[in-house]
Amino acid sequence: MSFTPASPITSPQTGIHDNVEKTVIKHFASTSRKPIASHNQEAFNTARERWQQMGSPPAILDSACGTGESSRYLAATYPDHLVIGIDQSIKRLDNSNNKNLPENCLLLRSECTDFWRLAEQEQWRFAKHTLLYPNPYPKPKHLQRRWHGDAAWPSLLAISDQIELRTNWKIYAEEFHQALLISENQQSRFSDIHISTYLTDSPITAFERKYLMSEHTLWQVTAR
Repeated sequence: MSFTPASPITSPQTGIHDNVEKTVIKHFASTSRKPIASHNQEAFNTARERWQQMGSPPAILDSACGTGESSRYLAATYPDHLVIGIDQSIKRLDNSNNKNLPENCLLLRSECTDFWRLAEQEQWRFAKHTLLYPNPYPKPKHLQRRWHGDAAWPSLLAISDQIELRTNWKIYAEEFHQALLISENQQSRFSDIHISTYLTDSPITAFERKYLMSEHTLWQVTAR
């Protein structure tokens, strides 16, 4: 099978965006009034019902899970947890590998930001929250499309006991790390925050596999 290497991320932005701190603080000082889409509410209700039916075990949220490969890996690694993978693309979720999911794995079509806000409203906290290779939105004007620049950032933090981000764009990792540090002075419970390069012999997403084969440096940010 032929392999087409992934192109490195290019951007006119050469370092952490000047507006990261201002953007993070602004989102902590305001409340999003964006209506929750009905299909996101339905997905959240389905997840909540499955969790309650299982006796409310520790839960892991795999946001923007793509094809669900990482969610299936997490379900096998944490058999006593419910793993919920969410992605806005039904096309990515609807593949043959997801036809027979383990009992502790649930894949749902939902926009992450609505799901996070609903979980915060219900005070539902996840033992682990993974954000693996999010769209980097490398144009400087798109800062607020990155997870740490989104209005739902405070909700992301509020529902997570542990966070793990992986990316192949160093600037994204550095910004995410800085946003976590800034949030310490707001409402965040996190203090054990780390950024480092990441290497694995067992990639758990298609992006991770392709980036490793393309010899990209991978970055990881964790918070507890």
